[in-house]
Amino acid sequence: MRKEGYLYVDKTDMVWQLANDLKYNFFSRPRRFGKSLLTSTLKCYFEGKRELFVGLKIMELEKEWIKRPVLSFDFSGLETAEALTNHISSTLSKYEHIYGKIETDKTFVDRLITLMQRAYEQTGQKVAVLVDEYDSPLQHSLFEKEEHKELVRVYRSFFPALKTAGDYLQCLFLTGITKFTQLSLFSTLNNTTAISSWERYATICGFTRQEIIDNFQPELLAMGEKNGWTLEETLSKLKEAYDGYRFSEDADPAKLVYNPYSVINALNGGKISNYWAASGASQLLNDVLRQTTEGNFDIEDCVIDRDDLENSDVDLKRIQLFLYQTGYLTIKDCDEYTYTLGIPNNEVRRALYKIVLPNTLNRPDFDVDTSINRIRKSLRSSDIRTMMENLKQFLAETPYSRDKRNYEYEEYYRMIMRATFTLVGCKVEEEKQVATGRIDLVASLEDKVTLVFELKMNNNGGVEAAKKQLLENDYTSAFAAQKGKVFAIAVAFSNTKRGIDSYEII
Repeated sequence: MRKEGYLYVDKTDMVWQLANDLKYNFFSRPRRFGKSLLTSTLKCYFEGKRELFVGLKIMELEKEWIKRPVLSFDFSGLETAEALTNHISSTLSKYEHIYGKIETDKTFVDRLITLMQRAYEQTGQKVAVLVDEYDSPLQHSLFEKEEHKELVRVYRSFFPALKTAGDYLQCLFLTGITKFTQLSLFSTLNNTTAISSWERYATICGFTRQEIIDNFQPELLAMGEKNGWTLEETLSKLKEAYDGYRFSEDADPAKLVYNPYSVINALNGGKISNYWAASGASQLLNDVLRQTTEGNFDIEDCVIDRDDLENSDVDLKRIQLFLYQTGYLTIKDCDEYTYTLGIPNNEVRRALYKIVLPNTLNRPDFDVDTSINRIRKSLRSSDIRTMMENLKQFLAETPYSRDKRNYEYEEYYRMIMRATFTLVGCKVEEEKQVATGRIDLVASLEDKVTLVFELKMNNNGGVEAAKKQLLENDYTSAFAAQKGKVFAIAVAFSNTKRGIDSYEII
């Protein structure tokens, strides 16, 4: 990074604190958030490579720069028990060439304990053990029961050594996306502390707004010039697309984190796009949703017990916990007993709905994409009649939800419409409070069109009741100062046919 002139956002003060705090650490963050860079930075620190840290914050904290033996494992990209076994064995062999060969018939536990003991005896310094993406093989085998069992066996043949050899251990740093307690990994290492939600490490991965302003001024200005945006407009666009991750109970807006992968790509290419989802983040989620939810669930404003969020492992029966650990939900609010989770930003919202909507409607992805494109095309040309006909056709014969009573309520259809207009590219607001009342749904497409929806079921007054509410409350007046055209639309959903029964554009 130094030789080739890369830009580095300095978080080495937190790296130093982590390295000198607890002995056993488990740290999780979503994919593409810089866990591997953090792990390699810790490796360089433990190896005493002072020259790599000159000019960084850590220089004010570290005075001794002790060179320690480091055993570093990287499980990313490994999909089978055989691949994991070979990787562990070859990595141990690499370090055994340094500290002395051990009989190959020994178990992983014996080899690792002996290796750590020899490294300590030969150097006089305790060992740092770093395991990056420890859960990658487990994620790949999540729905392959036999392979998963074999992987669990391999894990159990390796990790107990880290507790047994505790006298030779300076620091264990275990990182990944999800926590798999059922491995007995975290019961074997029962003194391992999950530091993922600690306030002191809330921003150790990802960028804060201030870090973007401080480190990316030329790129921000170039992006603004390319798109005709002011600096504040550029920052606002980045915030809407990539900000909003909160990894602790601290509600300070300065502690919110942007997705670093997406920010870097947006600044490099000069445009806002869905970089994180496009990099392969959605396949595991797609598999999980299809096998655990039957496609029907709401993902906004989920309330979860504090202990579950901070201490529990991944549990596919509680999909919200899985979505939090993988970066699709984040902390929005908390109290003494609970956390409220929600979608962090527009990029994640689009990525989620692109998977959720086909599952909910029981339609092929291509069919949904085609319908979304038709709705988008007619909306961009302000052809609201055609847009509504396309929407009506799209929602025709909407499947029953898991609870078959739910299709009788407008909330279920509102969730579907929220997902639809999000994918169309709109900014969507539900139950928006204005001076005259509360609007069911508002969908705004840039500065071109704003749609104000009032939704009713047929057995709750239908389209006439929706129209009456729109007119009496004059909902459109709240958007009089807005650029572009404003349309009020009364929509009635059928209790029998399932879908839009009728609508009226006002």
